[in-house]
Formats: sequence, C-alpha cells, structure tokens
Amino acid sequence: MGKRRVGALLGVLAASGVLVACGSSGSSNTSSSSAAGASTAAAADNSGVTEATSLVQEALKEPTWQGPTDKVNTAGAKGKNVYFINLTEQIPALHEWSQVFGQQLQQAGVNVQKCDGKGAPNTITACLQKSLAAKPDVIVALALDTKLIANVMAQAKAQGIKFITAQTGTPEQPTSPPGRYAEVTFDYPGVGKMLADWFVADSQCKKGAPQIVTTTSSREPSEAEVNGMMQEITRLCPGMKVPTPENVLIPDWPTKLPTVTRSILLKDPNLQYLIPLYDGMTIYMLPTAQSIHRTNPLKVASFNATPVVMQNSLAKESPLAADVGGPNQWFGVAMADQALRAAAGDPPIADEKVPLRLFTRDNVTTIDVTKDEKTWYGAVDPVCEYHKLWGLPCS
Repeated sequence: MGKRRVGALLGVLAASGVLVACGSSGSSNTSSSSAAGASTAAAADNSGVTEATSLVQEALKEPTWQGPTDKVNTAGAKGKNVYFINLTEQIPALHEWSQVFGQQLQQAGVNVQKCDGKGAPNTITACLQKSLAAKPDVIVALALDTKLIANVMAQAKAQGIKFITAQTGTPEQPTSPPGRYAEVTFDYPGVGKMLADWFVADSQCKKGAPQIVTTTSSREPSEAEVNGMMQEITRLCPGMKVPTPENVLIPDWPTKLPTVTRSILLKDPNLQYLIPLYDGMTIYMLPTAQSIHRTNPLKVASFNATPVVMQNSLAKESPLAADVGGPNQWFGVAMADQALRAAAGDPPIADEKVPLRLFTRDNVTTIDVTKDEKTWYGAVDPVCEYHKLWGLPCS
C-alpha cells in the first residue's frame, strides 16, 4: 500500500512537471526550475515517508529495560514522609500513576500523603500550601507548571524539603528553578515525534496536516509534545503547515470538547487527521466525531494508551487509529524510585528511561486489552527491576 501511494504521488508530480514545461515554451529556464522544484519536493516527501514508516515499525515493538542501575539505600528512607500533589485525578493515567506511586513507597516503608489539585488553580494552590505546612521530607508535584510553582520550590528548599517535579516534559537533571531537586517524566518530545511519524507514514504527506487539540492545564508537557510533533512533521513533510492547535482546559473537557470537535470537523470537511494530546480527551470527542457524516474518513491519534480508551476505541471500530502508550505502572514505580532516592539521601536519577510504545490496529490484536495494561509492554517487569535496586523482593 505504501509503495503504491508513493508511486501515485510521484506520478502526479511528474505529470505536473510535464504540464508546466509544455505551457512555458517561452521560458525554458522557468519551466525547468519548476519541474526541478516539484521533483525535489517529491523526493523529500518520499524520503520522509520511508523514514517514518521505518520508525513506526520500531515504535510498534515491545520495549526493553534500559535502567536505571544505581541501587537505593532503602533503609535510609524508611519512616520518611512524602507529600504528593496531583494535577488532577480526573485523567485516568494520572490517577493510576498516583496509585502505583503510593503503593510502592508504602512497600518501601515510606509514609505518603496526597492532595488532588482537580486541575483548578485555586485547588492546586491550596495543595501546595498544605504540602509546605505538612513539613515532609519530600514533595512530589505531578504535571504542575514549574514556572508557576517556582516560589514554592524555593520555600521548600529553605525548609530543607526536597522538591521533585514529574511529567514536565523532557527527561533531564533540572538546573532550574532553584529548589527543584529532581524530575521524572516521559519523553514528551518523543511522544510528539512518534505521533508525527505515524501520521506521516499513514498519510504519505498527501492528505493534509492534522488538527492538534491541546490542554494548557498541563502546559509544559503539552508544549513539549506539540513541539516534537510539529518539528517532525515539518522535517518529514517539507512545506506542510500544521494549523494552530485548539485548546481546552482539563475541567472543561466534558462540556467543551464535544463542541470544539464539532466546530473543527464542520469548519474543515476535508480534515482527515485529528490529534488530541491525551487520549482521555477522546472519551468526549469520539462520540461527536462519529455522529457527523463526512465524505472523508477521519483518523484520530493520541497519547497515554489508557485502558478504557484502548478497550472501547482502539480495539474496536472507531476513528481512533493510533495511541502512544507510556506504561503507567512503569512510570508510577519510576516516580516512586525518584522519591525514594530523595528520602534516602541518594543522588537523583537524570532519566528513569520509562519507555514508549505505539499501538495501532497492526499490533493491538497481539495484546489482550482486557488484561492489566502492564502486560501490553512485553516481558519486562518494572516492579521487579526496581525492587532489585531497592533491596526488596520481586512482587
């Protein structure tokens, strides 16, 4: 199928070149230049599609364990207190990360207190204030904008509290804002790149750019994911212009996403690709998309591989055609690993190396979506691998 589509594209461009040459008998240099430009564009698109197809095939495979390898002084963390602030428990993935995080730290003998920010600024502010008042050994803030909480990190440092941020975009040992002890996150530019690779391979750079729908309730990872996607699409489909992303805040998902979806699809009947950044958004978008009669079929791609979405959408007939997953259990344990190291007084890990995997209809049938999502990522048991570093038995 890919070769036929590429061949058809080259044929169209070649025909265009002939028409330009025939219609420009008085300007041979211009016609030659136009034909060369079309040929160059075709070659670039063809090369980009070939590369994207190869990258997609790799992304479909089961991930392997890549680390970390440094052991943890778990005894030094026992009895310590960790305060956990979640952007919102409304997003299924964030809820699962929170659950695994708490369970794993408790197994290591660490006390955990939680606060749900509910995706609302006032509630998040209250959680931050409560975290400082609780005077824990470690504070972990999940999916909060580091610029907006910089003053809280500075206050925590002044009180001798180690402050860890999670899911802010790019795996690294942070150098700012002052007071941030460590970070643990999926590679969000990598998520965007993987979604872009899928789009390019599927569309062959011929079906128009995708409409991205983001949420600035989680600004930093959203920006990182969008930037990764935009750069990859531009690189592989030269000249393609991606529309300005639409934005819906997390608390507004149930009420506004259906309206935004309808507006997008009615405004552009030719749109064939829709990419909401997080697949929890598709719960509110897909019913609207399916209710609209369209001449051109719509394909949706997203991120998180949330079990309910995988079961009800990707594994069934629906517009959802691709979902990038970061193993939720794996990330929850990785987040606990970073907090455990902080509580124990061990150095932080710059990159917990939590993997990503692309799910499409090409490989979703190779997994059982009704089983625990940890089985979707192959033979690696992240709990066991981390417990080896913590000196705990595999469980």
